[in-house]
Amino acid sequence: MTTDTTHRTAPITTHVAALAFWALLACAALPSLAAPPDASTTAAPRHTREEETAVIREHHFRRLDTRLATEPAILRQTCRYESEISTPPPPGRVALSFDDGPEPGQTDYILDILARQGISGTFFLIGEKSSAHPELTARILASGKHTVGNHSWSHPNFHAIPPEQQREEILRYEEPASPGPVKRLFRYPYGNSSCEANELLHARGYRIVGWHIDSCDWAFDRNGSIDPKEAISCGVLAQNRHNYVEHVVSTVRAHRGGIVLMHEIHPNTLARLEEIIVRLKEEGFLFGAIEDPEFLPSLR
Repeated sequence: MTTDTTHRTAPITTHVAALAFWALLACAALPSLAAPPDASTTAAPRHTREEETAVIREHHFRRLDTRLATEPAILRQTCRYESEISTPPPPGRVALSFDDGPEPGQTDYILDILARQGISGTFFLIGEKSSAHPELTARILASGKHTVGNHSWSHPNFHAIPPEQQREEILRYEEPASPGPVKRLFRYPYGNSSCEANELLHARGYRIVGWHIDSCDWAFDRNGSIDPKEAISCGVLAQNRHNYVEHVVSTVRAHRGGIVLMHEIHPNTLARLEEIIVRLKEEGFLFGAIEDPEFLPSLR
């Protein structure tokens, strides 16, 4: 079986030491901003945003526990975490990505911000939601600046379903008629990959898209604060535990750019997206698209 064994994550000891250091730093508060459209609608059919947040939280803690208890070679052999990019990003370049849409009202809100700021985004859509809201998929593609990618049909955990079901999740996404070109880009739900799915994706011409910066928008509450344990899981500096914007900006700064993971369904991305974009522009970062040649080494 063919597997992708390049661009692996940093050693566990380095990661844990960094997390321990971050957890020792002091805290700072963030003033509240005006709220965008309410993100209390369903995160996916059959699941509320709160239920989906609980699932993401479970996967984050499980990933941390697995990394602490499992040899890196074994993780490589099982292709468990292809989505965590260790390849350095192009210096000074940022690509924004949004998962789990489309969502009525929220997709429109994000598109309006991107248009106002003159930048592009990549939207990894859930197939059954895109099928239910084809007008939103059409709007994403209408400007010609944004990209739509495959985020599976129903957003399952690929670590918990057999290869046959993984194949169906990938291929069924391709079946509905698309209002425009949907690129061969795939992002795993929860970042949980498998060797079998990797092989299928590569055979069909897909590139697997992970992230350099996890915004952890799901973990920050509506006031922009994060629980200490979740802060460790997300790599949030202690001084940023009450400052979602500073967490994202400082992490981009530490990576000197990169692909940023956000979600359409979580209120912090909706409430703070424009502020994050403005801050990064002020710091000299240039926004591009995941498909730009500079980002190709970060794709798998």
